[in-house]
Amino acid sequence: MSDSVTIRLPGAPRGKGRHRAQLVQRAGQKPRIHSHPDQKTEIYEGALRVAAGLVMRGRPLLSGPLAVEMFAFLPIPASFSKRKRLDAIERRLRPTTKPDWDNIAKVIDALNKVVWADDAAVVDGTVRKFYGEKPELVIVVRALEPQAGRLAA
Repeated sequence: MSDSVTIRLPGAPRGKGRHRAQLVQRAGQKPRIHSHPDQKTEIYEGALRVAAGLVMRGRPLLSGPLAVEMFAFLPIPASFSKRKRLDAIERRLRPTTKPDWDNIAKVIDALNKVVWADDAAVVDGTVRKFYGEKPELVIVVRALEPQAGRLAA
């Protein structure tokens, strides 16, 4: 059995959205703040959990130190010229637009208890943004050797 997993989620990659908060004041009660997660993020993370569950079906959760590589293939804007579109397809042009790379990385919370027990096991990670003719998020998770990443004295 392989010590790596590749998860693909079709569609434009999303970053984790901010929690929303609102002041709730009912008659005769003290006002309070109600906080709730971003609904679009909840839906996206749910889809990611389903995609990961299909890949992990019948496999034990990955354990030990893990490395995660995330590849976000963003849609090529329709406004791009033919030349700019070709540059995007051939990876000479990379997206500097939202979602931010750190917010893309945060969606791996959805993989808790599906791919690994807790994302604290992730000790190494990268996020790379590209344009793609087929927008999708690709996540590669692999187990690291215990001594991998050791610094030379």
